[in-house]
Amino acid sequence: MTLSRQLVLLVIFLLMLVFIGTFFISVQNTRSYLQNQLESHAQDAATSLGLSISAHLAEGDVATVTSMTDAIFDRGFYRMVRIEDMEGKPLVDRIQPVKIEGVPDWFIERLPLETPAGEATVMSGWVQAGVVTVRSHPGYAYVQLWSTVEEVFWWFVTSAAMVLVIGISLLHAVLKPLREVAWQADSICKREFPVIERLPRTRDLRLIVDAMNRLSVKVQKMLDELERLVVRLRKQAHQHPVTNLPNKTYFVATLKSLMESEEEFSHGLLCMIQLKDFKAFNDENGYQAGDALLTDTAKALAEVAEQYPRQLLAHLAGADFCLLVQECEEAQATQLGDQLSAALAGLYATGKLMVPDAGHIGITVYDGRQSLKDLLSGGDMALRSAQGKGANSWHLHLPDAGEKRGARAASEWREFIERALTEERLVLQYQPVVACDRSLLHQEVLVRILEDTEEGGQRQMTAGMFLPQAESVGLAIAIDRAVIAKILDKLSNESGSSGLYAVNISPSSLQEPAFLVWLDRLLAQYTGVANRIIFEMPEYGAVSQLEQVHAFINVLDKHGSQFSLDHFGRSFSSFAYLRSVKANYLKVDSSFMRDLDQSQDNQFFVHALAEIAHGLEIKVLGESIESEAVWDLLPGLDLDGGQGYYIGRPE
Repeated sequence: MTLSRQLVLLVIFLLMLVFIGTFFISVQNTRSYLQNQLESHAQDAATSLGLSISAHLAEGDVATVTSMTDAIFDRGFYRMVRIEDMEGKPLVDRIQPVKIEGVPDWFIERLPLETPAGEATVMSGWVQAGVVTVRSHPGYAYVQLWSTVEEVFWWFVTSAAMVLVIGISLLHAVLKPLREVAWQADSICKREFPVIERLPRTRDLRLIVDAMNRLSVKVQKMLDELERLVVRLRKQAHQHPVTNLPNKTYFVATLKSLMESEEEFSHGLLCMIQLKDFKAFNDENGYQAGDALLTDTAKALAEVAEQYPRQLLAHLAGADFCLLVQECEEAQATQLGDQLSAALAGLYATGKLMVPDAGHIGITVYDGRQSLKDLLSGGDMALRSAQGKGANSWHLHLPDAGEKRGARAASEWREFIERALTEERLVLQYQPVVACDRSLLHQEVLVRILEDTEEGGQRQMTAGMFLPQAESVGLAIAIDRAVIAKILDKLSNESGSSGLYAVNISPSSLQEPAFLVWLDRLLAQYTGVANRIIFEMPEYGAVSQLEQVHAFINVLDKHGSQFSLDHFGRSFSSFAYLRSVKANYLKVDSSFMRDLDQSQDNQFFVHALAEIAHGLEIKVLGESIESEAVWDLLPGLDLDGGQGYYIGRPE
């Protein structure tokens, strides 16, 4: 119950006490007054009548006595007038029934009025001739008492209503700063840090508002300082200081993580790029000119890399650069080699090089079978071969002969995926995500496609093999729709279950406004289970389209669904956007988690990230937990849980 409501109830209670006390005292005083009036009225009437009839009663003129008595009695103010002689014999006896009009019976029963008798002795000279007894009629007294009660009641009701209206208005004005403080506290929980500019006049409330303003500024400052510290240390550990590209440590860790996950990386091209005679260039032109050349090289290579949706460009050391292009076919190597060669040749146009020969490119194919050592060795061999060909040349190295994955053209991929959707060949698997106490948080939904084999059987194709192709041919949104509809239908048919499921969404789906309209309508049809869905998106896909992500989260909030960012940390974006992207979960990228027990830098980053996220009320989970040693580190690093083969495989 709110403070304002409690205060209103307190005011009403106090008003009721005042009313009950005032009403009781007023009624009792009026009743006592009327009781005395009835007694005085009866006594005065008896005395007056006794004096009036004394002479007539002494003469025995009963007719005159009766006439005088009737004259008094007929006025209706008396319920009984009786005249008796000294022996008790009634000479005149007038009685009328008590009839009270306009007064409720219950009122008469609750507040009875006594009508005491007034007596007077009738004298004949010095001798008593009789006795006059008079009782007043209570009707008029009841009418007056009832009228007084009504007036007091309605006066109180009117006064109380006015007091309540005025009091509530004053309370609303007085308590407005408290409501603003509550809004401010709620905003801080929502990753916003407002400051109340207008301070209240009430001293105590002003102190509260001022304290909350300082707290808001302090919390924002602490989070900003922590974010800057993490970004700075992460940059020192994982970025080259000259080009700001990922360094060798980060590139190798990410490449190793990708190669160990068929869900993300099944094939691609690795390009090793090296500038020619860079040491001699430094010695001749100085290190400042060398740094400028490295920066120009990074920009030229980045322009080529940006043409591919899933790629990682790194500056390994000195004159060595490396570019990984995921899901890139062997047939695209020629195009990529020519683009990189042209980028190197363009460096001569900057005027920084004296000769057109800027460097060489070695390209090797990853088909899912090589180890990390073999892949890097193949790239190095290709680079050495390119160096023997000529200026800005490139060379392609193919893996050893053996069983190779069947390649499909774009049209074949489109036909294959469309057939899989039509024939309902999508298969869902579920991998548990657990808290540090081993309790189940939710299950991540992994999608597979059943593929026919040459032997006449079927095998499951992982998402890492077909999703990049689906994105390239514009079918990722169709797969997202099919998976979402399938899992919602599954949940609606379950009984007695309340578990949560995390569904991955392709970033390209959010670029289609029709997708959000479709999702809004679909979730509205499954209101009973929509709150059991967590929609996941990779961080690198979210930061590039924050406006679409905000619209997406608004749709989810409308239906009680949750939002999660996975592969968090792979991009080098600032953490500031987390305040506006109201995620429920962050899943730390596997490149930080796989060998977490062997890297102090990664442990620091993960711990700092958990502190930042918890300050924003976001749960932090680790991906690819593959060993007990890594699992045991999670509680100490303030993580909330994780997922991986050590915890449970997809089923």
